[in-house]
Amino acid sequence: MKKRHFLFLLILTASLSGRAQNWMLKLSSTVELRAWRLTSTAEKSEKALSGATIKLYKGNTQVSETSSNAKGDFVIDVPAGGEFVLTISFPGCNTKKFFVSTSDVPENVGKDSYKPTVNISGFLMSKPLKGVDYIGLNEPLVKVEYKAKGQNFDKDESVTNNGLNILSKIYDAETSLIQKFCALNKAGDDALKKHNCPTAKENYEKAIHMLPGEQYPIDQLAKAELCLKNKKAEAEATAQEAAAKAEAAKIANDKAVAEKIAKDKEQFNKTSNDKIAKEKELATKDQKNTNLAQKSEPGKIKANETENSVSQGNIKKGHSNHSIAEPIGKDLHKELVTKADGYYKMKRYSEAKTAYEEALQMKPDDVYSKGRLDQISKLMAPK
Repeated sequence: MKKRHFLFLLILTASLSGRAQNWMLKLSSTVELRAWRLTSTAEKSEKALSGATIKLYKGNTQVSETSSNAKGDFVIDVPAGGEFVLTISFPGCNTKKFFVSTSDVPENVGKDSYKPTVNISGFLMSKPLKGVDYIGLNEPLVKVEYKAKGQNFDKDESVTNNGLNILSKIYDAETSLIQKFCALNKAGDDALKKHNCPTAKENYEKAIHMLPGEQYPIDQLAKAELCLKNKKAEAEATAQEAAAKAEAAKIANDKAVAEKIAKDKEQFNKTSNDKIAKEKELATKDQKNTNLAQKSEPGKIKANETENSVSQGNIKKGHSNHSIAEPIGKDLHKELVTKADGYYKMKRYSEAKTAYEEALQMKPDDVYSKGRLDQISKLMAPK
């Protein structure tokens, strides 16, 4: 009985295997690489990518693998009756993926002679840019499935449109970032042309932080730093030159002053010597005249001496032909203050007050007298 049951199952399994569809979906496409040359402007290039890896998965199991050729083309066979995921990858680039469904093909269509094919428009690979959100690439960009009309495979429009929308948003974000990056480089270039080295350096550093690894701002930053170094050297040279000129000017000025002092001293000495010589000459001359007069008029000289003696006697008695002028410009205000201070020291406050008041009448802005009057008021106040 058991043998019959086992034989029945074996016949049934063989019958089902005989009805299984053995055709393959031949899927083809092209892979291209988008590259950017970024300076102060953006130059985009797209070319066929050779060596991209194409893998076919059913669930978590890899079914097959191929690579793109020199023209970027690839072809891969997808088995019948299953749900698959196709991934396209290349080192340094974002991975792209899409779904392929070979289910739901009627038996009368899926015969051994059935050889369906489908071509997917090219896949564009590019390296990710810092700050751009690529999470949308986790979703399938395309879904290929069987279409009863035409008995062939084609893209699912809703999935394809959603994939295109994802790619469009990513491209817009990348374009915006690239434009900002190029603008920073241009601002740096403009500043460098004007020898505004600090501004140039700042813009290149921002560009490097925005898109690390891009060579243009790295090269330009080196130029900006050299510019700063040269500027510093020029400033130091200018300062040294100015200091040298200032020192030379000081030395020249000190020399000129010293020469003038020496010249003035020389002139002063000459004038003094000339004056002394002249005075000596006059004195000698006067002495000679006196000696001659003494020899020729001894009686007259004696009379003069007598007259001089009489005159000196009159001076001793207080007689004079001249009167001494009285001093002018006496400081009456000062005398009043001195007088008041005397009364104040003797504690004769009433008299001191009167004298200070008289001094204030002569000089209303006399702070000292005002202060003394305040002190006297306090001293004379009843206790």
